Amino acid sequence: MRSVLVAEPAIPVATALRRFLESAGYAVIVVGTAAEALREVRTSPPDVLLASLSESLDGEGLCREVKQEAPGIPVLLLYMPEEEHPEERSAEAGADACLVGPLKRTTVVTCVGLMLQVMDARAAVARAGPAPAAPAPEPDDVAARRLGLEGPASPDFEFLKRLLLMEVKRSRRYRYPIALVLLELDHLDERTAHLGSSQRTTLLAELLGLLSGGVRDIDVIVPATEGRFVAFFPHTPKAGALVLAERMRQRVKTLARLPNMSVSMGLSVFEPSPVRGQTQVSFGNLMKDANEALRQAQAEGGDRLCFIDREVPQEDEPPTED
Repeated sequence: MRSVLVAEPAIPVATALRRFLESAGYAVIVVGTAAEALREVRTSPPDVLLASLSESLDGEGLCREVKQEAPGIPVLLLYMPEEEHPEERSAEAGADACLVGPLKRTTVVTCVGLMLQVMDARAAVARAGPAPAAPAPEPDDVAARRLGLEGPASPDFEFLKRLLLMEVKRSRRYRYPIALVLLELDHLDERTAHLGSSQRTTLLAELLGLLSGGVRDIDVIVPATEGRFVAFFPHTPKAGALVLAERMRQRVKTLARLPNMSVSMGLSVFEPSPVRGQTQVSFGNLMKDANEALRQAQAEGGDRLCFIDREVPQEDEPPTED
């Protein structure tokens, strides 16, 4: 069982983090001071360290000390929403990634998982030595990745699919709007050609934290495949979804480790008619429309959000039980 050390003096926050991580199968140790954290690092080194910043705990200082004594331990720094320049500060402290609150289970668990991937990749490189250059992907592989979510998807995306299937049914029945956004980094392979595998993983972990910091507590953002993310906005009409998506697009440009990065985005929205009747919508249709809008954004040069308007048929019969 992989272990996570949480350095967090606030009991409610520490309790929530423990619950998030234990539910994902991690062994969790919680400490309230930097001295206790250092003692754990020296006696029982964790697989990942989560450290917060507060008046009673200097997570950045703790990170520096840990990186001096045990540079192989991935460190994830946790910042409050009011903290300024968290990405730059975490990079200066030597952290592998950072998250800006409010903290959500999916984001925390996903970032810890990515940190473990970083550690495993580093260990594999150290064992194997220099690796031969990977062959260029076949055109069909590239096309498949561009067209949708083919290939290995993250466990968090599988969770999101289950969530969306339920939310689509609820939105039909209770008649509230939902929105879905597909995001894909522009020219990721070219922009990160100078980075190793672990550095790319670290970059994507930071990006996930950056995107999550720009949306609401009720929203969910998860990685789908490398460089592609899915964002789900419940109870959100088109106008609100456009605002949230644009905020995320602008936040991508502030990524400290890769300045001026851009992203293409495709938006799909289900807005039930005020007239009673069952609107035809499904998880598959939402994904298809968002993917088509994403391809349009990429075809137009990237660094933009596209939305495809569709007329949705209505049925006179009352909604059936799902």
